[in-house]
Amino acid sequence: MKRFLAVALAVLAVGLGSGGAHAQKVASLYMAGIDPRSGKAPKQVVILFHGFSQRGVAMKAVADTLAKRLPDAAFIFPDGPLPQTPGKSWYVNRGDESGASRDAARQLAVDTVEKVSKGLNVPHENIVVVGFSQGGGIALEAGSCVSPDVKAIVSIAGVLTKDGCKKEATGKPADVLIVFNEFDPAVKMPRIKQFQDQAIQNGYDAKLEVFPGSEHWPAPEGIIRTVDYIVDLFGGKPREH
Repeated sequence: MKRFLAVALAVLAVGLGSGGAHAQKVASLYMAGIDPRSGKAPKQVVILFHGFSQRGVAMKAVADTLAKRLPDAAFIFPDGPLPQTPGKSWYVNRGDESGASRDAARQLAVDTVEKVSKGLNVPHENIVVVGFSQGGGIALEAGSCVSPDVKAIVSIAGVLTKDGCKKEATGKPADVLIVFNEFDPAVKMPRIKQFQDQAIQNGYDAKLEVFPGSEHWPAPEGIIRTVDYIVDLFGGKPREH
């Protein structure tokens, strides 16, 4: 009887151990996000950086759409560090206040990718970073200034934070997709071209795709393109028509 109990407890301990290691949860990172719909450990991660005066939850709709086609992917949409009514900001637009500078924002972007990669046990090559408006520049810093580069960078009406980092000579460096509404009232084409030119100067293949639209938030066609691009990179489910 004692031997039976000992064996049973040993089996139970192994089961609990394997269950505990089965899947790292997004909550363990203390960041907002979504665990894989499959219930398994994440194979891919998409990190989404919000725009000026938003919060991370503003990017959840994009994450939800992606999750339907990428069941093994986790999604992270953190808040920026600085209060900016009604939400948050990644850096101050003017000046160079300690802890609120563009340099600090770059470091936070890089640290976010590293924390997610290590915490969810997903290599950089299976991570895509996405950013909207101010968050587009954060995505460029996050994706190009880590080593090695992430799989891809998507900028939705993104503006530069700093100048990004040079493409790495080895490995499979990220490509950059830039999505933009033709008549965006908040971010004009010269700033979008500046973003693209900087990414190209850094050695990246940066493609700009312009869609009909007169709002700052991407037009539906822009969201569809963003989602399709990321899903194709990861070999996810085709879009239902």
